Amino acid sequence: MTWGNVDATKRLMYKIARREGIGDLLAEGIMRASQKIGGEAANAAIYTLKGNAPRGHDHRTRWGELFDTIVSNTGTLENHVSISGQPPYSSIAGNPEKVVEGEAFTKGVMILNDCLGNCRFPTGLDLTMFTNALNTVTGWDLSKEETNNVGLRAVNLMKAFNLRSKIGKDKDAPSERYGSTHIDGPYKGIGIKPHLESMLNKYYRLMGWDEKTGKPLPQTLKKLSLEHIIEDIW
Repeated sequence: MTWGNVDATKRLMYKIARREGIGDLLAEGIMRASQKIGGEAANAAIYTLKGNAPRGHDHRTRWGELFDTIVSNTGTLENHVSISGQPPYSSIAGNPEKVVEGEAFTKGVMILNDCLGNCRFPTGLDLTMFTNALNTVTGWDLSKEETNNVGLRAVNLMKAFNLRSKIGKDKDAPSERYGSTHIDGPYKGIGIKPHLESMLNKYYRLMGWDEKTGKPLPQTLKKLSLEHIIEDIW
């Protein structure tokens, strides 16, 4: 596995898919594989404590994507856009307040976009357009709030599923290396870990979740017509 060796990469992918040799270990994902290897492997590997693996670029200067991967209910990003009119996440590493607000306030429309099968780049997450298109196709008369709630219902259902599977607040955290601080360059000394607890508390609060546990509050679930899952997590 030397840099640029496409053939070796291809063969390793097939080994992972077929669980052959070293592929059987790597098929468990970065977190589990590093833990089984032992030693310093878990400290060197890049993952969240839920086992999510970030995409190819360095998230440590892209706090929006870093924070979203940490709190995501899936194996990768759920959301990675900023509030309309605010600078993109890549320029606000070191600004925990804006990162959390951008994450919470666009979560519903982002997941709605995925539910509709659209690409976020050409649509620009235009909630008015989504609402008009959905009403035209279905004959419904949804408001923008009701349309946004479609995405929020999905987020809260995924969160409840994870909580029921014993994936709680303690797993909303990065690995040692994923959450590390740059030692040089323009972001030298700027790391997310000192801010993470307060960021999580604010995110939970904005999402209508309990700050101590990360559980969606009963009133939040009722507002989203998800009363039937309250007893599953409370």
